[in-house]
Amino acid sequence: MIDYISTTTSFSGKDNTFLTHLQLEAVYNSGWRKCRLEGCEKLAVRIHPSLQLLRLEGSISYYWQGHNFSFDRKQFVEAINHIKGLLNVDLWKSTINAFEYGVIMQVQMKPKEYIRHHYSATKEKLTLNEKPKDKGQFRWWSDKNVSLKMYDAGRNIQMKQGLERKEIITQSGWKEAGEYLKLEAHYLRPECLNKGRGLYLYNLVNPDWHRTFKEDLYLQYKRLIPMKSIITPTSKKDLTTADILIITMVEEAVNEGRTIEQVKKAIYDKINSIANRILTKPDKDFRKAQVRKLLSNIKGATESIYDLSNELQKALEADK
Repeated sequence: MIDYISTTTSFSGKDNTFLTHLQLEAVYNSGWRKCRLEGCEKLAVRIHPSLQLLRLEGSISYYWQGHNFSFDRKQFVEAINHIKGLLNVDLWKSTINAFEYGVIMQVQMKPKEYIRHHYSATKEKLTLNEKPKDKGQFRWWSDKNVSLKMYDAGRNIQMKQGLERKEIITQSGWKEAGEYLKLEAHYLRPECLNKGRGLYLYNLVNPDWHRTFKEDLYLQYKRLIPMKSIITPTSKKDLTTADILIITMVEEAVNEGRTIEQVKKAIYDKINSIANRILTKPDKDFRKAQVRKLLSNIKGATESIYDLSNELQKALEADK
């Protein structure tokens, strides 16, 4: 679904923009006027009379219905046409400065478990961002083109919505006891989807472009790696303190993209770095043998329980 948008469009005197529907908030020396358009939630509207430019910024779904749990293209068209009628400006020809496309998935575990068990490959050059106040419920990975967000959509509803709106959202399929995770691509440079050429607002509801957004969101998710766990032994004899330490060390290393062989080499290097007056060669050989034995007992899971690929595909297929 399309959620947040930032657009810029021009207007002429004959457009007779209906400023009466806007509430003025501030006037700047640059000539820009900051206004708001009231709906279920407000939209930011900035107008530069002398340049005859209008900028629209905010969540269309929150403006139109007060939430972003579900919002299809038909509703998006209705909302834009409504705003277009109020402002008397052809918004569909607006240039897109930024926008968000995302889907909500119902998941089995707490969303924060999926969020904290994803990381990006070094080659992707994504920067991980999170705020301590979110307590692991929201993270995003960014580069110059896109910000890929992952957050607890159910918690978002619980924190932001009152009883009346919760009842409305329930009609869209939300269950208070359910676990919902949202994956969202915030395109900082929409032209990255169009070989460097800009996008217009009408592109956001075009069926072909809608397929492109779906395909790209899946590709963006594939830039992240769901962590794989190490299988914990079920026998007490295989869970000595040394076993637990090596399992923890290997699991962390594997989820950072390193191999068990690299872990073994790092431990060997540490052993070799110890002075011979402290550990003789036979001592070092004995400890290396212990390390080999500990590592030989480690078995990794073939698949990650945190992989959202299937859930994401289902959510994308359902998005109309």
